[in-house]
This record gives sequence, C-alpha cells and structure tokens, in this order.
Amino acid sequence: MSILLRLSSRYAFSRQNRHRSSSIRIALGLALGLFAIVMVLSFMQALQANQFKDIRTLESFDLQLDAPTHTLGEARSIAAAIGALEGTEAAFVWADLPIIIQGEGGRTISARMRGIDASERLLEAVKSYRGTIFDEGIIASSWANSLWIDIGNQITLTFLRRGRQATIVPASKIVEVGAIYYTSSWEFDQTTLLCSLDTLAALTDDLDFRIGVYADADVKRVKEIISDAGYAGVMTYQEVNAALWGAMELEQRMMTLMLLLMIIIVLVHAYSSTRRLLLAKQREVAMLMTMGERRKTIRLAFVLQSFFVSVLGLAFGIGLSYGALALYPHLSAMIYRRIGAHLVLVIEAQQVIGLSLGILAFSLISTLLAIRRLLSADIMEMFVYEEIY
Repeated sequence: MSILLRLSSRYAFSRQNRHRSSSIRIALGLALGLFAIVMVLSFMQALQANQFKDIRTLESFDLQLDAPTHTLGEARSIAAAIGALEGTEAAFVWADLPIIIQGEGGRTISARMRGIDASERLLEAVKSYRGTIFDEGIIASSWANSLWIDIGNQITLTFLRRGRQATIVPASKIVEVGAIYYTSSWEFDQTTLLCSLDTLAALTDDLDFRIGVYADADVKRVKEIISDAGYAGVMTYQEVNAALWGAMELEQRMMTLMLLLMIIIVLVHAYSSTRRLLLAKQREVAMLMTMGERRKTIRLAFVLQSFFVSVLGLAFGIGLSYGALALYPHLSAMIYRRIGAHLVLVIEAQQVIGLSLGILAFSLISTLLAIRRLLSADIMEMFVYEEIY
C-alpha cells in the first residue's frame, strides 16, 4: 500500500514527474471554480438578506394592519393591545403622507412624509447624522438628499387632503428641517422624510393610521395570533411586498440556474482535465502493464492521484474563499459606493462541504471511467498512438 501511495503521489506532484504542471493546472482550475461558486452564492444570499432586512425594519415591518380609526389616541391603544400579544416584539402606529417637496433651489421631488412612534428596533436602524430625528415639531431629511435639503432649510410640502366643497384639494405647508438621518437603504433615504406622529398629525388631520408589528417569532404564526385576537387585515411583509417577493423568487431561480451552470463548467473542467492527464500518461500505464502490474493496482494508483489533485485544488479554493471573506471588511466601503448597500458576507460551511464533496466525487468517478477505458485498450496501441480514445 505504501508503494501505491508513493506511486500515486509521484504521478500527482513529484518534481520528477514531467506532467506535474498539468496536475497543478487542474488543481488551480478546481480552486478557482469553487472560489467563484462560493463567492457568488455568498453575495446572492447577502443581497437578499440585506434587502429583506431593510424591508422588515424600515419599510413594511414584519407585519402591518390598518387601524380601524381616524383617531391617533385610539390607534395607539390598539397598538398597545397588539404589542401585549404572544410573539410580538413591538407594535406601533405609523402613517405615510405622499408629498411633493419644493426646496430653496427650486428643485422638486416626489416623496413621502412618514410619521411613526419609533420603537427601539427602528431607532437602531435609523441613525442620526445631525440633529435629533423624532423630536416634536422636527422634520428629518436624509443624508441622501442633504446636498439640497440641509438642517435649517425651509421647504414647502404640497399634499392632498379632503376638502369641504371638493373631494380632494391640494394643501401646502412650510416646514423647517431640524435633523439629518441615514439608514442602510438608499432607496428609503431618497424618498422618505421622517417625523413623529404628533408632528405629522399637526400638519394634517387627514391621515390613515396603520399598526406596524415587529415579531420575535415566525411571522405567519404571529399573524394567526393577531387574527385570532380579533384584528382583521393583518398582512406579512411578504404579502405587502408581493410583487417584490415574486421578483426576488425569480431572481433566486435565475441565480440558482447560473450557479448550476458554473458547477457544470467546473465538472466539465474536472472531467476534461482528468482525461487529458491520463492520456499524457498512457505510455506509463502501458509500461506498468508490460512489467506485469495488475490492472486493479494501476486503476487504484490513478484514482488516488486524482484524489490528491482534487483535494489540493478544493482545499486551495476553500482557503481562497475564507481569505476573501477576511479581506472583505477592508473593501466593504468601496462596494457600498458601488451598490449602495452594506453587505454582511457569510460562507455556509454545509454548502461548501456539499460542493466540495460533489466535485471530488465527480472527479474520482471521471478518473475511474477514464482509466477503465484506457486499460481496456491494447498495450501496443498505447505505445504507438498519442491518443487511443
């Protein structure tokens, strides 16, 4: 057995082996293939996790329902009752007011004014750049719009409200910006002004209040609990963002297809490289058979050679992946400037192990099939021809 191991290791990476460069190229190809698959998978999962984290924290929350009242005090009482239910981390009242902003430079933008009773989880996500965000009477703009809406600026808000003679009439209010905030969601920052609910209610009494819920259990289970308590119209963040959820599922399917194609490319590389390496050694195989070596021993020697090359390549690929993960924090600022999102990359050990074992098994099977076919050829043909299959 020791002779067999020495023989297979010589065929893999020995300095005396003239085909050593082929083994190195095969190992390097497997390493880069595994590295590419792991990195794409990590970025895909990080992007989706980041987007849905922002949605659940900032946009539509874990669950939401319309408050069956136009009175802020009653809406807060309903939120307090829901917040006492099992599985709810916090329940709070919020309302959106679609507006058109007119700034000092004459620039206008369509946005929304969001008034909210900020919970602890929301305050952790909404960071103050300057000023205090949810103080009474204070309007907070975002850092994304700070080039034309800054602290101390007077801006004109135009919105629609119910009229006495007409159903809907436009109204305008001049407000002063007293704070600048930022979040991890660039889209949210660009289109949202923040204030307390009392500040928003002072601007207009024509608001549709909603109850937002943060859940500390499965959202579907919490939805059942709230519905069983007698509150109708409860929707999860997946239901509120049904179109986005469907688009994300389609994106995930396309990314899965792309990953499968990448895996197929790596497997084809493993197969073709193994076949090419065996063809380069067919005269050595013929020499071993001429010396009376058993076919079983030759077959095992080349399978072990493929095992050494594949394991080295996969180990190098795993090392590259974790090395890139360690290097990523130093590049995260540049990536944020490119895509506007702070991503937290995680490598799932189970996925890496599964991919590695799958590639290793395919390489060994490819080697076994190739060497069996080579051993079935005539010995003289191996000596005479460059390639016999």
